[in-house]
Order: sequence, then C-alpha cells, then structure tokens
Amino acid sequence: MLKISCMKNKPLALIAAFAISITLFSCGGNKNDSEMSGDQAAASQDTTPIDEVATFRFSYTIANLPSPIVIFDEFTKSDLPVDITLLNPSGNVKNYTTSMKQAFNYGIYGVDLAYLVINERNTEIYNYYSASKSLAEDLNLGETFKKFVDRFESNSENRDSLTRVIDEAYGATDAYLRSNERLETASEILAGSWLECQYITVQLLKDIPRTASNEILFQRVWEQRVYLDNISKVLGEFTDKPEMATIKADFDSLLEIYKTPADSKAIDSAFLKKLSEKLTMVRANITK
Repeated sequence: MLKISCMKNKPLALIAAFAISITLFSCGGNKNDSEMSGDQAAASQDTTPIDEVATFRFSYTIANLPSPIVIFDEFTKSDLPVDITLLNPSGNVKNYTTSMKQAFNYGIYGVDLAYLVINERNTEIYNYYSASKSLAEDLNLGETFKKFVDRFESNSENRDSLTRVIDEAYGATDAYLRSNERLETASEILAGSWLECQYITVQLLKDIPRTASNEILFQRVWEQRVYLDNISKVLGEFTDKPEMATIKADFDSLLEIYKTPADSKAIDSAFLKKLSEKLTMVRANITK
C-alpha cells in the first residue's frame, strides 16, 4: 500500500499504503456527522458492512506484514540491483477509472514511491507522488492526503524525512478508512501494496544466486503464504462484483504456488521463475 511504513508493525501500501505504502497503519477513532471533513462526508456514501472475521484478518495482516520500506532497505543490504523499469508507469494513472482499480493501484504506486525514495531516484519521485495524489482524490481521500502535501514538497530532497512524511500519510489514510468502515477500499489498497512488493522482490531475486547476504529476502518470500491467505480471504468478502471475483481467483492461484515449497530452503530459482510468471500475470490484470 506501505510501513506501504518505516517500522514493521506501523504501516503500504499501502499504502500500502500507503506503503508507502502500503503497509499503511495506525488506529483511527470514529467521528460523528458534525465532525466530518469533506473526505468523510463523501465516504459516508461508501461504507462497507463487514464481519468481524474479515476485519481480524485484515488487522492481523497489517500488524505482521513487513512494510515495503523495511523490505527495500533489505534490498540495499543484500546488494540487489536497482531496476525502476519494474515499476508501474506513473502515466498509467489516467487508465484507472473504477474505484476498485484506483484503490489497487493506489497501493501499487505507494510501493513504487517507497522504492524510489529508498533508492533516492529524485527525478522520478514527484511523478509517482502526483499519481498517488490523483488516486487519493479519486478515492475521496484528498483531504487526508492534502495535509501532507506541503511537508512532502519541502522535504523532497531528504530521503529520511520524505520516508517519514509518506509513511505518516499512509498511516493517516488507513486510520481514516478504518474509522469510516471502508474495509473494501482499505483491503484493495493493501492487496495492491502486497502484490507490488512481491512482484519487485521476486523479479529481482529470480536470476541471482542465493547467498548469506540475501538470505533474508528468500525467507520473506516463504513468509508470504500466510499473509496472502488472509488477503485473499478478505477480498473474498467482495466477490459480488465480477471484477473482484476475477482478481480473487488470481490471488487464489498465486496462493497455490506460494504453498508449494515445504520450507524456506525450497525457495530456489525454478520456483521463483514460476512465481514470477504468475505475479506478472496477476499484476498485469490490475495495472492495465
């Protein structure tokens, strides 16, 4: 989505979230109608009744999923190459006209933004920030996002400060979505954040030898089956929409591949290449 977050347990994506996405998170309190901002008033038209099990799965995943910032920091320590061609082009933002596509890609762009920040690709950062901002407005999150605009622009040359600003922006986004019972949107942002982080990780790992310095990243891939299982089940709450039913089926097919290895030691090049093909296909259905 995002932390889409800086710390493991305080999210993406976002995102997520943002992730920064996405791993998006903090706690938000409920507000009454008289306290609602413009975003909140709009969101009141977009509430999603959901059961406690789905809410628990979402919260469990958020609380335990390492953020993209943490993962990308591990990339640096593992001497992985930097490849910004893997990112979803910021110009694609104009193609996302449904709320579902906007939410998934908000999580994706949050992770891409985190990747650029960690790797100090300042010339590309603003385009991805602008794409994220555009989707935030489409999703009626503009007021929440706007609070961080000035801080983003004034810290755009400082990686550590920028990371904190983006992290806080996505944390505020998550809190806002949860306080307004928009679990569907929050779950789509989280799923997009998770997907993009895994896509980048696997693409970079699949053609390099496993070493002591990058061992943690192979372990990360092994851990994903638990998080993906929860994400897929939460998405299953919204499969009354045909588009979501298709995405849910894609995530389920991904899960079958993630469940194949008996343990983390079985994460080898052949497995990663198979996983890479499926991740690429699933992601293409969301980013096209």
